[in-house]
Parts: sequence; structure tokens; C-alpha cells
Amino acid sequence: MIFSSNENLLINMLNYEDYLSAKKLAETLFVSTKTIYRIAKRINEISQSDFNEALIISEPGKGYKLNTYFIHRDIHSIVDFKEENELNEVLLNLLFKHPKKISRKYFETQYVSESTAERQIKKIHDKLQEFEIQLKTNKDFIWLVGSEIDLRKAVNHIFSDLNKLNSLGEIGLEINAIDRHFIDRQIALIEEVVGEYINYPYDITLYTHIYLLIKRYREGEVKYLEQQEPLEADEKQLMANNPAITKIAQKIVENIGNYLNLLLDPLEIYFVFQNLYSINIQKRESSNVDKHLAETIATELITKFFNLSNTTLLPASRSLYEDLYQHILPMLSRLRLGIQVENNLLNEVMFEYRETFFKVKTIVETLNQELVFDTKINAAEIGYLTLYFEKYQINRKNKKNLLLVCSTGVGTSELLKMRVQQNFPNLNIIATMSQRQLKHNQTFVKENIDLIFSTLKLPLKVDSIPVLTISPLLNGQDIQKINFTLKEL
Repeated sequence: MIFSSNENLLINMLNYEDYLSAKKLAETLFVSTKTIYRIAKRINEISQSDFNEALIISEPGKGYKLNTYFIHRDIHSIVDFKEENELNEVLLNLLFKHPKKISRKYFETQYVSESTAERQIKKIHDKLQEFEIQLKTNKDFIWLVGSEIDLRKAVNHIFSDLNKLNSLGEIGLEINAIDRHFIDRQIALIEEVVGEYINYPYDITLYTHIYLLIKRYREGEVKYLEQQEPLEADEKQLMANNPAITKIAQKIVENIGNYLNLLLDPLEIYFVFQNLYSINIQKRESSNVDKHLAETIATELITKFFNLSNTTLLPASRSLYEDLYQHILPMLSRLRLGIQVENNLLNEVMFEYRETFFKVKTIVETLNQELVFDTKINAAEIGYLTLYFEKYQINRKNKKNLLLVCSTGVGTSELLKMRVQQNFPNLNIIATMSQRQLKHNQTFVKENIDLIFSTLKLPLKVDSIPVLTISPLLNGQDIQKINFTLKEL
């Protein structure tokens, strides 16, 4: 059943045992008693339609309470994790193909009706607005407009959401849309206080704890608290030594109490604290090791993929490095805990980007031999890594790739680089190298360079790549020479 915000507020105020008067409800919701009558009537019309039962029971002189028929039934619409992940997959497809456009015919391949496709597009539009990314459409195509940083944030968030929804679906949680929204807000509040994003799978631990807390109190099943001893001195001291975590635990329990209109046992604060403290310790213990390992793996993937001696020789390498690093860091947490992700885009990736996929796979096979985790980087992860390389290459291949060569690789080449950018904005300056670096990176140059400008009047031989000897000042004669060469390419 789907209710309005006022209807949800009224439902959350009521319970299955005690009546609440219309006057009390009206004062709490800041509405008239007549409005309470109308809201209750509307709720019962919905529940009668869906269950042939009135959700709210009213007694003259007593007020309102909930019908015990619904005590073990979820009265809100259940979140369809499968449907949400299908939407996430479409989003990832759009994000990885940026700045390319996707044909509207893409939705035809998903076997959905035109009206369903339009609803999906609307949902995608709304979700992307959270990241300040615009969804543009016309009668033939769909595409995105947004900054690289915002696009990267969206990829990381959606990828994490995919993992979370898969896990929640696998453990069989049936959560309604209203509870889902509330729990998401609590996780966001925790992230705001601790000042960092809570990666998968740590978010699942918190998510399930808050969900079960809501479920137990809503159904009155809190007898387990009767068997709990009061907090011991060392437990109280631990909370006192961690005031920030204690404060957010108190806030979360307070929010749940307000959400359910119930008073929660003070022990619940310690249980929430335990979860937050445990996650904090686990993250801290693995954080530095994982960060260093993620840096190493990202660097290894780039240098081996492009046959480079170091990543600084790759143009805009920081963008690709950041994409890989932000994926690899949470991936290492998954591997440590024995968790493997799914990738429903895998078959499409292997078909469309076959060469890139198997090139990355070869590098990963070597990395897997060196990783100490029992769980290794699988094909699903390789599929995602492949998309980062493809995204990088799509962004770079629209221009002619240029290599600048001078005696040391710096100094005069910086002046030349500035002059080239001013006069030939369509040339993509891939790297700046000395003649020595050029000799040591022949494979990279052959695979990635279309044209070489050199300030050295020395013979340079790099297959069939044109080499132009020019002045560091890029004079008029040089510009004429370059224009002629570009016409011939």
C-alpha cells in the first residue's frame, strides 16, 4: 500500500494496543480533528482495497488504534531490489558511455513497454539530479551532461548501491519504501558525522541492525532485553572514550524512537555504538594497507595496459587512476571478506570491448597470484575495470595524439607545449619525453602516438610515425609545416 506523508505520519503514531484520541493526534500533527477523520478514512479505503480489512479501528470516546490483523503484515509497498538494480545497471551503462549518446532503442532490448521505458527515464533523471548530472533526451538519443568529478561520484555510489541491494535481496529482507528511506537517512547522518563514506559491506551491517531494531519494536518483540545485564564499567568507559561515536549512536536511537513514536530501551544506544565502533576499528585496521595496495594495483594496471615505465607518461592519467583507485579500494574490502560481486553488464562488456577485457584479464591473472586473499579478482570485477579503460580511451581518441620530445623532457618542452595548445587546440598532447625516455617506451609510442614534435635535430626512428623538428618558440615557419603535415595525416 502506498500512503501520503500525512497518512504515514498518522500510521506511525498509532499502535496495536492503546487507543489515541483524535484530539491528541490532531495536536501532534498540527491539523484539525476533522482532518484526522478524513486521513483515517482515506487510509482505510486503501487497506480495504488491498486487504479487505480496515487498517485503523475507531471507537467513539476512545479514538484510534491499528488493526491487529496487520501486526505481522507490512502495510507499505515492498521495495523490489531486482527492479532497482535493473535501473542501476542502465545508469551505469549511461555513465560509462559518457560522453557518447545511447540510442533510445536500448530500452527496446530490455523488453519493456514504451510507457515503462519513459518511467525508467524519469527515475534515472531524478536519481542523477542527486549528483548534479543532467539527463538530456531527444526522440532518438539519451545522454548525460556533468562534471568528471560528479560522474565519478555517481559511478561509485551506484556501484555500491548495486552491491547493497544484491546483499539485501540475498538475505531475504522485505523492506518497505518508507522504512528504506528512513534507514538511508540514518546511514547518511552517520556518514556526515564520521566524515567519510561507509563502503559496502560495512553499510549492510548498519542497515540490517537498524532495520531489525525497527521491526522488533514495531512488532513488540523486545523480550531479549529482559535477559541483558546492565552495562559494565569497561563498556561505559569505552563509550566515554569515544564521545563522537556515542553521540551519533544516541541520535540514531532517538530518531528511531521518534519514527516509531516509542521510547527505546537505553541499552539500544550501546548496541548501535558497538556496531559503529566495530566498523570504525575494522576500517582503521585495513585502511592504510588497502590504500597502499589499491595505489599499487591501479598503477600496475595502467603501466602494464599501456606498456609504460610509469603512469606520468600517460596523458590525463590522473583521471583514469582515480577511477581505478576508487573502484579497487572497496573491492579489496570485498575480497578480504570473501564477497564476490555480480556484473549483469559482463556479457555485453566482453562482446563490445573484447580486446580490452582480455588485456585487463591477463594483467589481473598476474595480480591474483600475488594477492593473499582466498577470494580473487573475478570476471565481474574485470568487467568493471574494463569499462574504466574504455571510458578513458573514448575521451582521448577524438583528437590526434601528439608526443613532444626535447633534450631533458622538461623546460623547453613546457614552453613548446603552451605554444602548441594555443595554435593547435585539436592536438592531444599525450606526453613530454626526453630522447632517452622515447627509446625506453617504444611500445607505448607505437600504440598511442600519431605525431611527434622534437626540438632536437637528431634522427628519431619510431616506425611510420611522422617526426617534425621544430623550434621551442614555434615560429610561423613551424606552424606552416605542422598544418601541411596535419592535412596529410
